[in-house]
Amino acid sequence: MASRPRLKDRLFTLLCTAGAAAILIAGASRGNLKVGLVGAAFFLGYGVLHSVTRRLTPAARLLTGSEADRAERLAQFRATRLAGQVALALAALGVVLELATGWVPALWVAGTALVIVGTFTAALWFHGRRAAPAPSRR
Repeated sequence: MASRPRLKDRLFTLLCTAGAAAILIAGASRGNLKVGLVGAAFFLGYGVLHSVTRRLTPAARLLTGSEADRAERLAQFRATRLAGQVALALAALGVVLELATGWVPALWVAGTALVIVGTFTAALWFHGRRAAPAPSRR
């Protein structure tokens, strides 16, 4: 049962659309239409993502943190905490490798970012399943 969009949701969608139009106009006026299109697509994509996640299941609400109950907020907190701990451990490992071996961190940064996002996603899935109420058996 989908509820009607609230005023702040409509306002956010309007602001994303206005931002997309402004970026598109600014890019086109400077003779760089590709940048304008990419910027506009980013703003429009973010607005669409926001409006879609507002209407989805509790698992999607875990990502946004909106309208989450206590258990969902706790699951998001635990996932964020674990991702932060992994980020700190990887940063410490990178410093040790740099100091010990003079190791160049070229792809290390991108790989670390992927590991942190993966850790957050896996932890959110794990803690979200634990937070979900058990299905009733009839």
